[in-house]
Amino acid sequence: MATRIVKLTGIGEWAKVFEDNRDMQGYDGVYESCNGACTIDLVLDEDNMAKLKASRSIKRGKPDPEGRGHTVRFVRKFDGGQPRNSGAPIVLKDDGTPWTYADDGTIGNGSTVEVTLSVYDTRMANIVGTRLDKVKVIEHLEYVPDTGETPPPVTEANGKSVPHPVAEDDILF
Repeated sequence: MATRIVKLTGIGEWAKVFEDNRDMQGYDGVYESCNGACTIDLVLDEDNMAKLKASRSIKRGKPDPEGRGHTVRFVRKFDGGQPRNSGAPIVLKDDGTPWTYADDGTIGNGSTVEVTLSVYDTRMANIVGTRLDKVKVIEHLEYVPDTGETPPPVTEANGKSVPHPVAEDDILF
């Protein structure tokens, strides 16, 4: 059974790629039997989508609602049965040094990332596996939790506080 290594670059969303923030259940509990899974949704442009298709992966994704390409979810089961396919994927900063959840935090939506995938043939002729092996954060956007409240003022590099812009529709008269 042949394995192909594929590198794709795109816009990362909903990154749960660390042991401490992995998805413990998945849709309808699909990840419960493997002690959770590390997942990331990646918005791929046409060139990167073509690379994925050329690898013979059966991942097809769906059109991105914002028109940026196709959104594809990549998964790594936390307990895949063997050391080579278990645990969290390797996560790196742009300079190649390790990214740690405790020190560097969560990867925010909109971050540019490169993923390395193993695309492999299985015993079933029509099934080709695709496993997330590595995530490299090229351009990090900070994760900002949605609290439903007005965000605090943006602080510029010079230390001055700048209020968030207010849309004309938001002004109450």
